[in-house]
Amino acid sequence: MVKIIKPKSAATIVITKKNKKKLYVLMGKRPDKSRFAPGMWVFPGGKLDKNDFLTSKKYLTNDKIIKNLSSLKANPPLGEALIHAAIRETEEETNLRLKNDDIRDMWVLARAITPLTRPMRFDTKFFVAPSSSFKGGVKGNGELDKLEYVEINKSLKLPMFDVTEFILTEIRKRIKNGNEINSNPIFWRYRRQHRLITEIKVLD
Repeated sequence: MVKIIKPKSAATIVITKKNKKKLYVLMGKRPDKSRFAPGMWVFPGGKLDKNDFLTSKKYLTNDKIIKNLSSLKANPPLGEALIHAAIRETEEETNLRLKNDDIRDMWVLARAITPLTRPMRFDTKFFVAPSSSFKGGVKGNGELDKLEYVEINKSLKLPMFDVTEFILTEIRKRIKNGNEINSNPIFWRYRRQHRLITEIKVLD
C-alpha cells in the first residue's frame, strides 16, 4: 500500500512586470541535483512556518484578498500567516522587499495541491503582485540556479510542472483582460489521477 503524504502548507508570490507592452514573470530554475523538482522552473516561495502565525506585522490590504483566501479554506489566522509566508519567502529568495507593507495591488490566484503519488506534497496558495510593489534588486540566495524575469510567452516553453504552466496561462489571460484583482480564484487538485480545476465563486 502506498503511504499517503499529507501536503504541507506553502505560499508563493508570482511577481509580474510590464516592459514595452510585454509581460514578464519572475522565475527561477531549480538545481539539477535538487531533491525536489530538479531542473524545473518555478516561482520563488516556500513552506509555511509556525513563526508566520506569530508575526505582529500588519499589512495594508483589502477585503478581496481575505475573502478569496477564505474561499480557498484559508480563513484567519491561516490566511494572514500565508500572506506573511509568501512575503518572507520572496524576500529570502529574491532580495525583493515589500514597499510600505502594502499588498493592496496583490491578488489571490489559486490553491493547488500536489498529487497523491508525489513523495513531497504541498498545499500552495498562489498570490500575484506587480514588481512596483517591491523594492531592491533581484538577487538569489542560492536556492535557485537561475533567477530572472522571463517574458511570459517564452516562459511557457521552459521545463515546468503542469500546474506552473496553468498558473502562467491564467496570469496572462487575466492581466490581458484587465480583471485580475477582482477575478475569482482557482482550486487545482487531482482525484484518482484526474485533474480537477474549479473556479471558486466568491460572494461580495
